[in-house]
Amino acid sequence: MTDGNKKRGPGRPTEKRKDTILRLRIDTDTHRKLSECAAVRQVSMSELVREAIDEIFRREKEKQQNMTVLPSTGGLSFVDVVEIG
Repeated sequence: MTDGNKKRGPGRPTEKRKDTILRLRIDTDTHRKLSECAAVRQVSMSELVREAIDEIFRREKEKQQNMTVLPSTGGLSFVDVVEIG
């Protein structure tokens, strides 16, 4: 087999199969930031993006859990619950 036709190995073991590909357009500065952060954390840019998505998702879920329904409006409005401490 020539180098171009070499069968690739299975790659790094993973917890979840990653069978969906996402392509996105980013500017050069964003790419530089992504690359630098990935290098510092010693992960791939893809892994860094997955971690960022997980963190954003976690924060949004947390925000939703910290919301309450106002009974005086028939349950249609939401207000953030503020902890006083």
